[in-house]
Amino acid sequence: MSAPPCCARRKGCASRAGAQPDAGARGRRLKAAHIAFLCVWCAGLVFLPGLFAGRARQPDQPTLMLLWRFTWVGYRVVLSPAAVLAIATGTGLIFAYQVFVPWLFLKLLVVGAMVALHMYYGLVLAELAEPEHCYPRWRSAALAVAANLLILGVLLLVLGKPEIGPDVFPDWLLQPGKGQELFQSSLESMRPI
Repeated sequence: MSAPPCCARRKGCASRAGAQPDAGARGRRLKAAHIAFLCVWCAGLVFLPGLFAGRARQPDQPTLMLLWRFTWVGYRVVLSPAAVLAIATGTGLIFAYQVFVPWLFLKLLVVGAMVALHMYYGLVLAELAEPEHCYPRWRSAALAVAANLLILGVLLLVLGKPEIGPDVFPDWLLQPGKGQELFQSSLESMRPI
């Protein structure tokens, strides 16, 4: 059974006998998945501080437990897997599109700060598991501002793709294998005498 003539002429048509979808289609699907996971992760980073602030109102015990449980499940079941999948698909995009440019390294630094903020949220949730703990509203506002600034930083770097010269980075970062040498020398300096 052969493919219809109209389909056989199209580039990348998967209905041809034994044909695979082209690499561009896989890249687009990977990018769409990355954006979807990133949207969920970023929404959670912005939304969770508001739930932390809910503790400042001193709700009654059943409402307090329901709020904490909702926040904890959201963090563990939705936000954390979305973060892992966003980072995994982003890493796949880096290698799929062979993007190794200076602005990307700065973006990865900002993403690392987003991961640190995400981990801090987990610490806050563990602290808020105790009913007597309260999280001040000003801290929740500060977390929401920090999350928004980090997300804005990622967007500006990705959409702007600024031209960044190599003089921004230290010399050891630009030399292949230099990081390993620095790591080995620091290990040797920590050995007992």
